[in-house]
Amino acid sequence: MTGERITNDGPESGATVDRKQRGAWFTPTHLVDALVAAVVTGEFVERRRRRPIHVIDPACGDGRFLVAVRAAVEAHGGDVRLVGVDVDAATVAAIDPSCGIHVIRADALRDGRLDDVRPREGFDIVIGNPPYLSQMAAATTRGGSSVRGGGPYMDAAAEFLALGSELVDPDGGRLAYVLPQSILSARDAGDVRRNIDDRATMFWSAWTGERDFAAQVVTCAVAFEFSPTAAASLAASSTGNWSHVVTARSGVPALASVFEHPEPAAGRLGDRVRLNANFRDEYYGMVPAVGDFLFGPPLITSGLIDPGRSLWGERSVRFAKRRFTAPRIDVAALDEKMTRWAEQRLVPKVLIANQTSILEAVCDPLGEWLPGVPVVAAYPLDVTSGAEVAWQVAAVLTSPAASVWAWHQRGGTGLGPTAIRVGPTMLAELAWPEGSLDDAVDALRAGDVIRCGELVDAAFGLTADEHAAAMAWWCSALDRIGERSRSHPVRDANLC
Repeated sequence: MTGERITNDGPESGATVDRKQRGAWFTPTHLVDALVAAVVTGEFVERRRRRPIHVIDPACGDGRFLVAVRAAVEAHGGDVRLVGVDVDAATVAAIDPSCGIHVIRADALRDGRLDDVRPREGFDIVIGNPPYLSQMAAATTRGGSSVRGGGPYMDAAAEFLALGSELVDPDGGRLAYVLPQSILSARDAGDVRRNIDDRATMFWSAWTGERDFAAQVVTCAVAFEFSPTAAASLAASSTGNWSHVVTARSGVPALASVFEHPEPAAGRLGDRVRLNANFRDEYYGMVPAVGDFLFGPPLITSGLIDPGRSLWGERSVRFAKRRFTAPRIDVAALDEKMTRWAEQRLVPKVLIANQTSILEAVCDPLGEWLPGVPVVAAYPLDVTSGAEVAWQVAAVLTSPAASVWAWHQRGGTGLGPTAIRVGPTMLAELAWPEGSLDDAVDALRAGDVIRCGELVDAAFGLTADEHAAAMAWWCSALDRIGERSRSHPVRDANLC
C-alpha cells in the first residue's frame, strides 16, 4: 500500500477505482519519517546489533518505509536486511534495485513464501501502511471472517496487523503500522488487539484527527515492542481497546476510577434492558410506509435525537432520499413481518443516536415512537415498570460520566474524528450507578439536562475532580450540539 504512485487520472477513473479496491494509497513522507524515527532509535539498534537487523514491510508499495528504515539504521551504525512484499506487479517493478530490498510479489496474507524469508527468531522490525479494505463494501470484502481472528466486518488492515504480530521477533521485535483509526476500538478487531496486548506493549502512537492522505480515512500510527513478559498498557487493559490513542489527544477526560472495576456492584445497563439496533431489512421494510401523515407512530431517526430531547416535528429530516417535516409510519401499510416488528417496539423505551460526539438519548415512556435505522433502542426487561426503568436509563445515558466511558470504549470508531459509533453490545456493558437516580430522573423530566448530568455523576460516585473534568468536557459538547441544532435544521437519515 505504501508509496502507491499517484497519477492524474481524475475522480473515479479506472486507476482510482483500482486503488480503492486494493486499498493502495500514497503515504506522505512526514508520516513515514515519524513512524521510522519512533521505531529505529539508537538504543534499539544497539540492542539488536548481534546480527543484521531484519525488516519486512508486508505491503511495501514502492518501498519507501524500507528505504527510510535503512537510512535510520545505518545512521545509528547498524546493518540491515530488507524484505518487501506487494501484490501489485507494476508497483513491485518500480522499486529501485539499488535500494537493496529483497522483493516478493505476493499477497502477504495468503502466500506461504513469507515463511521462507522469515528469520528463525522473527523479524526485528515489521513496518508499513497496509491496505484499508472495508468489509461493508462488496468490492473489497473478503466474504467472511479472517483466518487470523476477528469478526466478519474487521478491516483488512487488522489482518495485516495480526500478520505482523506473527512475523515479528516475540522477544524484543517491534511492529509499527499506519492504520485506520477505527481499528483502535472496532468490535470485530477486538481479538487481534487482545492477542497483541498479551504479547507486546504499545510504546508510541500518533493521531491528528485529520485525513492525512488520499484514502480519505482518518488514520493513526502505532508502534509495539514484543516481549515474553509484556503487559498491556493501563489504558488498553482497562477498556479492551486502544482508544487512548484518540482520547489522550482529543480532550476526553481520563476514565473515572469507578468504571475500572470488572464487576460493578450494581450490575450493568444490560441487566435492565434489552438493547437492539435495526438494520437494512427493517429500513427497507419501513420505507413504503413513511410519510408526513396525520396519524401513525412518529419515526425517530438519529438526527432527531438530542440529549434528553426529541426534535421530531421541530426539525425536518431526510429519509430514503425524501424530506419529511414530521415523519410517521402508517402501520397498516407494513407487511406482516414489519407489522410484528412495529408492535414489539411500541412499548416504553429509550432511543439512542448511533453516531455522536457524546451519548444522545431520549425517553419514550409511553411507547409511542418507532426507531429509525440505525438508532439503538433500549427496552426495559421488567415490563411492569417499563416507563420508570426507561426514565432511569435515559438519565444515566444523559450524563458526563456515561459519555466519557463511551469514548474510552469506542474512541476512533466514528465516521469523523469527533464522533463515536454507539452500539447495543457496548452500551450493555455500561456500569449501573449505585446511588439513587430519583432526582436525576426528575431533572430530566423537567428538561434540565445539565442538572441531570450532575446528579447522575454523583450517583456514579465520581470524585470532585473527575466530575469537574467530565462536566467541562461534556458541557462543551452540549454547546456544539445546541449550535448544530440552530444552524442545521435538516439532518440526513439515509441508511448508513
